[in-house]
Amino acid sequence: MINLFEYKADNIKSVQEKEKITFDIDATTKTNIRINWNNVTLKEVIVNIHGQEEVKVIEVGEPNGIKVTYNLSDDAKLYLCLASFYEGKEAKYAIFLQNNSFFKGAFADFSYGSKNFIFDCTLKGQGAYATWNLASLSTKEDEKSFTISFYHYAPHTYAKMENYGVCEDKSKMYFLGTSSIERGAKSSSTHQSAKIMVFDPTCKAKASPTLCIDENDVEASHAAVVGQINEDHIFYLMSRGLEEEEAKKLITLGYLNPILNFFEEETVLEEIKQSIEKRM
Repeated sequence: MINLFEYKADNIKSVQEKEKITFDIDATTKTNIRINWNNVTLKEVIVNIHGQEEVKVIEVGEPNGIKVTYNLSDDAKLYLCLASFYEGKEAKYAIFLQNNSFFKGAFADFSYGSKNFIFDCTLKGQGAYATWNLASLSTKEDEKSFTISFYHYAPHTYAKMENYGVCEDKSKMYFLGTSSIERGAKSSSTHQSAKIMVFDPTCKAKASPTLCIDENDVEASHAAVVGQINEDHIFYLMSRGLEEEEAKKLITLGYLNPILNFFEEETVLEEIKQSIEKRM
């Protein structure tokens, strides 16, 4: 793996200008990158990916106040995994996809405190493909807002987002999703779903999906669910010998654990598991 400031691979070049650093990746071979945001004081990070081989990036920590941009050239492939465990106030991501480029993103958010996370994905080239998966847990007095947006500007583009959250105690969680198909983006497809499971009456949760369609001959759908934990599930588990808190914990794990399928690094997987346990 390649640390943000300890990269040695020949296919990665970088230029740093004061508070901004730009990476250029020549993806003629499969490339793995690890970015650790702890103690990073940059204002902007730009990653340009060229070539047709897979680039896998795992980010750990909180890019507080850092604008992060990924630019994918024609036929580029990016697998991006974000893991958040500590308090982070604000993060802003932008992804730009060109012709036939491929993006797959996942965010495991088990941080605490307030968070404002903004993620914009722009499908500029024909045949661009993007998916996004988020799992988040808010407890105590956390207040988290996630704004996820996909913009289709070219024909035959595809995007899908799935956001899952669990809200406990007096915490707040908001999922704001926008899928936009602009004029000219014929035969494109965009889909989104958002689900928040609420444990306590003192929680506040909102899932607000939006579709903006300005073209015919497209596919678009959205779904949003905010609801309390299923009492029948709790009753069933308790009838099998579990205490109520154990039953709730098991249901939460079942709801959030699928995000683990997107992560490969064992140390990060273990930290995600421990973080879920700790936050509950």
